[in-house]
Amino acid sequence: MSLQGVMQKIAWVHLATGDVFIEQPPEDVYTRYLGGYGLGAYYLFTRQRPHAEPLGPDNILGLTTGTLTGTPAIGASRFIAVGKSPKTGGWGDANCGGTFGPALKQAGVDAVFFTGISDRPAYAVVENGKVTLHDASDLWGLSTSETEARLQERHGPQSRVAAIGPSGERCSLLASIMTDNGRAAARSGLGAVMGSKRIKAVVAIASGAVPVAEPEKIKDLRRQLLKDFYRKGNTSFDFFRTYGTSGGLEPNVLMGDAPVKNWGGCADDFPAPAGISGDALLAYKSGSYGCWQCPVACGAKVRVGGGPYAVESMRPEYETLAAFGPMCLNHNAESICYLNNLCNEAGLDTISVGTTIAYAIECFENGLITTDDTGGLALTWGNHEAIVETTRQMASGEGFGGTVLADGIQKAVERIGVESAAYAMHCGGEELPLHDPRFYPGLAASYTVAPAAGHHTEYGTWFVEKNMLPPNLGHPELADKYRYTGKGKTHKYLSCYGQVVNAAGLCFFAANIAPAETVPTYLTLATGKPHTMDSVLATGERIATLRHMFNLREGIRCREHCPLPDRVLGRPPLADGPTRDITVDADTQIRDYFIAMGWNPVTGIPKSEVLKNLGLDFTLHLAELPQ
Repeated sequence: MSLQGVMQKIAWVHLATGDVFIEQPPEDVYTRYLGGYGLGAYYLFTRQRPHAEPLGPDNILGLTTGTLTGTPAIGASRFIAVGKSPKTGGWGDANCGGTFGPALKQAGVDAVFFTGISDRPAYAVVENGKVTLHDASDLWGLSTSETEARLQERHGPQSRVAAIGPSGERCSLLASIMTDNGRAAARSGLGAVMGSKRIKAVVAIASGAVPVAEPEKIKDLRRQLLKDFYRKGNTSFDFFRTYGTSGGLEPNVLMGDAPVKNWGGCADDFPAPAGISGDALLAYKSGSYGCWQCPVACGAKVRVGGGPYAVESMRPEYETLAAFGPMCLNHNAESICYLNNLCNEAGLDTISVGTTIAYAIECFENGLITTDDTGGLALTWGNHEAIVETTRQMASGEGFGGTVLADGIQKAVERIGVESAAYAMHCGGEELPLHDPRFYPGLAASYTVAPAAGHHTEYGTWFVEKNMLPPNLGHPELADKYRYTGKGKTHKYLSCYGQVVNAAGLCFFAANIAPAETVPTYLTLATGKPHTMDSVLATGERIATLRHMFNLREGIRCREHCPLPDRVLGRPPLADGPTRDITVDADTQIRDYFIAMGWNPVTGIPKSEVLKNLGLDFTLHLAELPQ
C-alpha cells in the first residue's frame, strides 16, 4: 500500500514570476520527517541559500500541515508556519490551531512554500491540489478579520483564510499570521516575512477528505478515546473545556510560574490575579469556540458591553493574560480583552507586545525614557490606559510605540540605548514567553536549546516538572527538579516525542489527555506504515537535529547566541515570593542535553556518526565546524 495520511503534493509559489509548481515528494521524505516543521526543516535546509536575508527574496516561507492534520485523530487541527526568523536570524516556526490547517490539507496539498517577492500585494488560493495567485491591492491595509470576511465573501463561506494585518504589511518583527478571527501563528516574526513577500493571505478551500489507510479503525479509536478520556470527569478535559488556558493565570502567579513586573517582581507585587483569571473571564463569555473537530473546545468568545474597552473578541489565552497582566502589573481584565483584540486585528504577537511594553515601563521607571519620548504617556506599572495607547501605536506604526517598540525588545534596546539591556527579557531576539525557569528550571534548557529560541511549546524536562505529560509516556524519571545533573536523557526523550506531536499536526493540550501510545497508533492507522514509540522517538530525534543544524548553518550556536537574561535565572535571586533565593543552573542542563543527543557538550555541534545514523548525511559538512 502506498503511503496514506498525506496528499503527497507540495506547492511552490515563485512570487517574482507568478509561477506555481506542484512537487510530489518521495515517500521517504514523509516517513523520515513527517509534516509540519519536520517537512519544513527538510525543505528549508535543502532548498534555501545559506545566510539568506530573513526579509529578502531568498528566505522561504512555508505553511505546512502535519501528517495527522485533517484526519479523525483528536486534536489534529494544527498548521505550522516556517521560515528563517528575522528576530533571531535562525530557525523560525509558529504553530497554530483552528480550521485553516485541515482546510489547507483537504484542499489537496501538504504544504505551500513561497519564494521571492511579489511586485504587488497578492493572495494565494489553494483548491483541488492547485494554487493560483490573485491581486490583493484592495485588501492591503485591512485588518485580519476584515481580510478574512472579504475573502470568504469572494470565495465562499467554506473557505478558510490565513492572513496578515497592517503590522505584517509594515514588516513589524512582532507580526503574526492570523486565522479564524483570533488564532495566531504568532512567534518568530513570520508575519513580517509574509509581509516582506507582499502576500496578504492564503485561502484554502477544502475539496475532499484526507485519505487514511484504516478509516474505520481510526474512527473506532477516536470513539473509544472520546468515551474513555475526552469526557466529563477527566480533570484535564474539564479544566480546558471550562477555562481554556485562561484558568492557569491565577495559580501560575501564586506558585511563581508566571513572571511578574518584567521578571523582577513576585506574587506579592500582583495581589489579585483572580481578577483576570478563569472565573473572572467567564463573566464576559459570549460563546464557545473549538478548533476543527476538537471535543475539548477550549476557546471562547468574550464581550465587554460598554466603557472604553467595549469589544467582542476571542477570550485571551494564558500567555496574553500574563503578558498584559502581571508582567505590566495590570489588573484590568476588560483592558486585556481589548488589547487581545487590538493585537489580533493588527496581526501582532501578544506575548511579544506585552513583554516589550513591560520592558518600556521599566525603562520609564528608571529614567531612560520620559514623557518627552512617549508623547506625554506616563508608562507606569498598572497604567492600563497607557498600555492600551502604546499598543495602538505599535499596531499603527505611529508614535513612540510604532517607531521604537514595534520591532520588539532587541531592536528597542538599539533605539533606547545599551543601558536598557538590563531590562530586556529576550532570548536571542525572541521575547520570552510567560513561564518561569525559577519555578520550572527545565525551561532554562528549553528556551535556549529549542531551535526556535524562546518557545514554550517544545517538550522538555519542564513538562515533567509541570506534570503536563500524557499517561504511559515512560520517560526517564526526575528525582528533584532543582537537581540539575542527570536531566539530559529526560530532556532528549521528551523533546523527541514532542517533535513528533508537533510535526504530526496535533495540539499538545489535546494529545496529552490520551495515553502516549495513541500517537504511534494514530500514525500507523493514518499512513498504513507501522509506527512504534521507538520509531517515534527516532523520528523526533531526526527532526530536532535537522532544525538544530539549520541554526548551525546560519551561524547560530544556541549557547552563545540565545543565553537567558541573568534576571530570568535568578541572578541575583528574588528576595520574596514563592521562588525567593532560587538561582537556576542552565549550563549543566544544556550540557547534559547536548551529551544525551551526541553533540559536543560545549559547542552543540553533533558528532559525524550521529548525523550518519540519523540519515542526515547532507549536513555532515557542518560537523567539521570549529569545535
